[in-house]
Amino acid sequence: MKVLIIEDEPLAAERLGNLVRELHAEIQLVATLDSVQRSVVWLSQNTVDLIFMDIQLADGLSFEIFEKVEIKTPVIFTTAYNEYALKAFKVNSIDYILKPIDKEELTAAYKKYQTLTQRPAAPAKMLESIGYAMQLLTKKVQRTLRNKKWESILSRWR
Repeated sequence: MKVLIIEDEPLAAERLGNLVRELHAEIQLVATLDSVQRSVVWLSQNTVDLIFMDIQLADGLSFEIFEKVEIKTPVIFTTAYNEYALKAFKVNSIDYILKPIDKEELTAAYKKYQTLTQRPAAPAKMLESIGYAMQLLTKKVQRTLRNKKWESILSRWR
């Protein structure tokens, strides 16, 4: 399976690449690109099975790539900005992971990709995947709320 990473921060790209390689033995990281311009050129000449894409790149927003080249490949967005989530799902997004990237969230996003690209799974398996994704989302929301010092709000809900 061929994977492309579009990320302009070298350390973030390296870390994501390492995490992606750990997901499955068949994953081949074919390229890491750092700009809208390079991505447009590369994607107009190559295809991959899955793209991990940051949103804010050195020369613009990654949404510009979709305006300049047709992308039919599923995309998992990896970004520090939650304000682009809705726009991400209007393109080929199958998931949206906020940085710092959590290995469990990345694994859940990859499982989602597998579910969407393979034959339809049995309903019980789909429910299991949804339950797992909801657990991860709940953990992420709780962590975010704690980080923003909303503990007093959480304590009222417990």
